[in-house]
Amino acid sequence: MPNLVKVLLLPLLFSLVLSGCSLLPGGKEEEVITIRYWGLWEDANAINQVINEYKKIKPNVNIVYEKRSPQQYRESLQSQIGSGEGPDLFRFHNTWVPMLKDILDPVPSDIVSTSDFKKNFYPTVFFDLRNNDKKFVGVPLEIDGLALYWNEDIFKAAGINSPPSTWSELAQTAIKLTVRDPSGGIRTAGIALGTASNVDHFSDILGLMILQNGGDLKSPTDQASADALEYYANFAKGPNQVWDETMPSSTFAFAGGNLAMYFGPSWRATEIKLFNPLLKFKVAPVPQLEGGNVGWASYWAEGVSAKSTNKREAWEFIKFLQVDENLVKLYSEASRTPGRILGEPYPKVSLASTLESDPIAGAYVKGAAYMRSFPMASRTFDNGLNDQIIKAYEDAINSVADGTSAKTALSTTAKNVASILGRFGIQ
Repeated sequence: MPNLVKVLLLPLLFSLVLSGCSLLPGGKEEEVITIRYWGLWEDANAINQVINEYKKIKPNVNIVYEKRSPQQYRESLQSQIGSGEGPDLFRFHNTWVPMLKDILDPVPSDIVSTSDFKKNFYPTVFFDLRNNDKKFVGVPLEIDGLALYWNEDIFKAAGINSPPSTWSELAQTAIKLTVRDPSGGIRTAGIALGTASNVDHFSDILGLMILQNGGDLKSPTDQASADALEYYANFAKGPNQVWDETMPSSTFAFAGGNLAMYFGPSWRATEIKLFNPLLKFKVAPVPQLEGGNVGWASYWAEGVSAKSTNKREAWEFIKFLQVDENLVKLYSEASRTPGRILGEPYPKVSLASTLESDPIAGAYVKGAAYMRSFPMASRTFDNGLNDQIIKAYEDAINSVADGTSAKTALSTTAKNVASILGRFGIQ
């Protein structure tokens, strides 16, 4: 008799599999749902560790993760979702909200409420990830921006034991650490600042300086913006020059041991270590003006397609991802990925203490509470809002290098930025 039962049940089970259904207790059928997930930085092995845990809770939900290339990612995302063929769930940069406004589904309040955003995440998240209707459209799994990398051996040789914490101290330290060859050229640079062509993340750095000085990045016609640009440019000219356009790219110079201080996001640490495993360096929060506290934010979030037929299921998975223990798992799995030395710093205030003592990630979580953002973030590859505004500020830096006053250079920048913001519907 048992054999007869098996014979009768097999065709039924086979038909359920073919129809995309699973058999629940009590004989009920549950539809199998597939969520397409586009990511950028994590390998599938790291993400799948968390996906497998979710599968234990939601066995009928299949999450298919695909790591995409950052090149033309934003354009591909918009075009494919627009044609109905894109992902249900995807990663996007915090500054892309105006560009993606037509495809970003608002976050349901029972997934992450307004009070949860304000209480759990850093303040910049609360302001960055909202659309024109003030609705949240993404949930971050990381926080990142700028921090100050410093070469321990160069500092030690000069008898300096700690990195600068103010801009005046940084300028003095950079001069002390700059080494010139007999012809007067720079052999070891104190810091990579002053140019656009070979300073990686120059737009983030200049944006930070203008914000710290009280300038207006949307309309930089004020004196505070001009003073910040002039200050930036002076590191590459005059008698106290510590950097010039003959130097290699700042990341390469720092990794090669020819640069004492360098500004970059957390992910640059992996590149630097891969290039030079023996380099001794640490990372500190960005310098401040006396009495001030302003940092720079540039990070990625997870969003759901407004055209997805599985919005609810996609948001449920995002809710699962941003639980503390799963963020920790993601960080741990990413850190174990071959070629990486750390994961992405946590976006939640509650997890800051777990990374504060880390020689690299600690600088970012320590500065996260006062980070601010603007769409001139480098390396988003958006071919849109960020890259266009970056070009406007790059032209200003080059104009000042050619002898134009900062005030005059920024008057042109302000017109260009206003035009760019207008095209993307930003007031």
